[in-house]
Amino acid sequence: MARETKKLELKPVDDLAEEQAPVIRLGDKESQPREKPVRLAMPESARLSQRLDVPTRDEVESRTHQPGIEELIDRAGTDPDLVEQAWDKNPLYRQNVPWGWFIIFGTLLAAAVIWSLNGVKKADGHAKKIQVATESIVGHDAREDREAGDLIVRIDAATRKFFNTTDVNELSRLVRHPERVTPLMHAYYGGKAIPAQSIRWTKILQPVTLGSRGNFWMETVELANRETRNLLIEILDSGEPRIDWETLVCYQPMKWDTFVTERPENITLDFRVCAEQDSFFSHEFSDQNVWNCFRLTALDSEETLFGYARKSEQASRDIFEILKLSPGHRASIIIRVNIPKGLQSRRGVVIEKMLSPRWLHLDPPDPSS
Repeated sequence: MARETKKLELKPVDDLAEEQAPVIRLGDKESQPREKPVRLAMPESARLSQRLDVPTRDEVESRTHQPGIEELIDRAGTDPDLVEQAWDKNPLYRQNVPWGWFIIFGTLLAAAVIWSLNGVKKADGHAKKIQVATESIVGHDAREDREAGDLIVRIDAATRKFFNTTDVNELSRLVRHPERVTPLMHAYYGGKAIPAQSIRWTKILQPVTLGSRGNFWMETVELANRETRNLLIEILDSGEPRIDWETLVCYQPMKWDTFVTERPENITLDFRVCAEQDSFFSHEFSDQNVWNCFRLTALDSEETLFGYARKSEQASRDIFEILKLSPGHRASIIIRVNIPKGLQSRRGVVIEKMLSPRWLHLDPPDPSS
């Protein structure tokens, strides 16, 4: 069995020593045989209790400074009037009020108010100007919208009339550069009536900029026979639309295939071709230090010719400049070509001049050049 723990208790010490009760030590019954209790004698010195002598209050002070109640009462009896009078001894509050500063501040405040009112008046005037300008812009935009709507109506009417017209002379009133183009139209149609077509619907109609001119529109229409046609339309200063007939039919002075096959000599002709740089130097054009070579093809044809322009001439520089700016270094241009008499190169032609960097003449070409 485990030994029980005895609680420790504090007992008061009496002035007179009591006789100690006999102490009995119990042995551990698990580790040794059971024995009889043994009485231990208490020493005589332990019988007498000892006590420390503490001096009385009168004999010693319990702290360094022990103020009496009289002193505390005196300190609490301070005259509050004297304290408040001491506050008034601060020289800052006894100076005279600087009224001049108030006058200056008031003057500045009045000036600020006047300036603010003046600014408000100016702002009101500026706001009125802005309002007038805004109303003008809104009115201008509304007017432009009406004009654009009217222009679209005129373009649509001109296009429908163009495809419904069967007479060349009537058609010439609807095309660009009629003085120059009307003879070309007569040659192209050969005196035959033009087949009339009706427009099913317009696929695309949008303004385009050609060169430095922004008075052109591009229109894509689908005809009654399901054929899609692309038109370039110029808006004249009068507001009337004019259709570029040459780009619509991709006009050529003669068929490209016929020109390649027959090769008429000493005839100068203007062709709409696709050009790209090439390196086919042969026969009269074998000297690469003298000539630049360009591969020439035409719309709806598989025939190819090689055009040669002297490096020293403007035609070479013009074509190279256009090719640098064109996607894939391939450009649609109008050039003037010639086949000299007795030329041995069966695929070669001489490029005399570049007439236009596109298949459209912005201005009528000079017939004397």
